[in-house]
Amino acid sequence: MSETPAAAPESPKRGFRHVRLVVALAVASLLGTFAVYTAFADSSIPVLMVSQASAYDGQKIRLEGKVTQSAGDAADPSGLRFTVKDYKGTQTLPVVYTGAVPDAYKVGRDIVIDGTLENGVLKAVPDTLVTKCPSKYTDEAPPTGAKT
Repeated sequence: MSETPAAAPESPKRGFRHVRLVVALAVASLLGTFAVYTAFADSSIPVLMVSQASAYDGQKIRLEGKVTQSAGDAADPSGLRFTVKDYKGTQTLPVVYTGAVPDAYKVGRDIVIDGTLENGVLKAVPDTLVTKCPSKYTDEAPPTGAKT
């Protein structure tokens, strides 16, 4: 009886493993680059105070300020219309906004909103209205003996 040795199963070629590794690393690199790009792409919008906004007519901006007047409804097609004032100063800018309104929104509240400045009016991007928490932005020092 002659015994023939059983054929050993073919193992994948060594070069093929390296190709798969290179392709996997290239795909992971592209996904990582895309994630970083999308995370920082929105940060290219300048954050402005009302007094600085007039120089950006026709451009996208992020506006900071204090709400001084408010009328209308953000769910209505004509939108919520309010006026934003500089924190320190008297200049104001009208804003037209549609979308969700934060619960903390009211006259006297500090806000941040994105939009495009068109002829002295900020046409806000829907759902970009954010109110600032007043306790985080006061200059008052905690009372002596208070825990922080």
